[in-house]
Amino acid sequence: MSSSLDLDVDDLMSALRSKPILSGTEVWDPLEKVILSPPSYRLIDIGFVLCLQNYRMLQPSRSRLMRRNCVTLQFTQSGAYRLYGSGQVRQVRSGSVRLNAMPASVSEFAGNMHMRGASIFIERELLIDSFGLRPDLWPAEYRATFATKAPSPVSIEMPLTPEMWLILDAMIDCTFNEPIRNVYLTAKAMELLSLTVMLFNGLARPNAVAGLSPAAREQRLIEAAALIYRSELGRPPSIEALSRRLGLNRNKLTDGFRSAFGTTPAEYSRQIRLEWAARRLSEGLDVGQAAAEVGYDSTAAFGRAFQQRYSRTPSSQAPAEPVVAAGYPSPGDEAASSHLAG
Repeated sequence: MSSSLDLDVDDLMSALRSKPILSGTEVWDPLEKVILSPPSYRLIDIGFVLCLQNYRMLQPSRSRLMRRNCVTLQFTQSGAYRLYGSGQVRQVRSGSVRLNAMPASVSEFAGNMHMRGASIFIERELLIDSFGLRPDLWPAEYRATFATKAPSPVSIEMPLTPEMWLILDAMIDCTFNEPIRNVYLTAKAMELLSLTVMLFNGLARPNAVAGLSPAAREQRLIEAAALIYRSELGRPPSIEALSRRLGLNRNKLTDGFRSAFGTTPAEYSRQIRLEWAARRLSEGLDVGQAAAEVGYDSTAAFGRAFQQRYSRTPSSQAPAEPVVAAGYPSPGDEAASSHLAG
């Protein structure tokens, strides 16, 4: 037997005006009989709500969402469910962001499933006027979604980019206390929405909404994995942890790295950490600090790895231009810096 849960986004936004943060138990499931650790809701701005999701469906359930003048952006890292709306049934998949502009929809979940991701509820006018969504650039069949009179319902799925994946991880795993938590999540929500607008503004490109083939989806996940390694130099995840995080089995993860970078995930991580350490040493950082920055608890172990890589000791790395091995992206380049900032 499945349970039923309902949410009216207009009512949610009204409630958040008087209490800007609502726990999942206040909104969905007070006794947590259906959802373990239900999602929380946060008012980012008037007409802009963030919902962080890292929960488990304890039993099969259906949830009904009423939107009216709002659009939902659903970012799904892991988990899957069926979405019913406007006379159609769609499969929401992991590794996707889906724009839902329908007055109402029903989501159907299987039991004992872990869901991880986020939702943004935002008013249509705010999405266009303040964040630059350009539905006028979309293919003709989607433009009516944002028509001022009688907008047409639509649901469009796009693949999560590696940058979005890291932002979602940062928000969901954030351990800051209030009020800095609110400042941080607000900034990240703005960043995530900006990237999403850029993604959907590209709908005019050929085959933009055709979706990714399984092979292309795996390649996108390999790109996300590489970005995770480059952004977490001081605490690189194990292959097992990275595999669970991305929903990609270990063999595919290893094969993907060999194909993309010519090496294993562990070796890729070691290479970019040593490159970063070499750069920091060339800037005058002492050996112990450089080792700690790239996740080595033992200075001796760091010294052996550095010697093996560069055929010299870390202490002999005099301040100079940083050493970067050919074929590997530098963790301090412009792309990496944009992910580490904020």
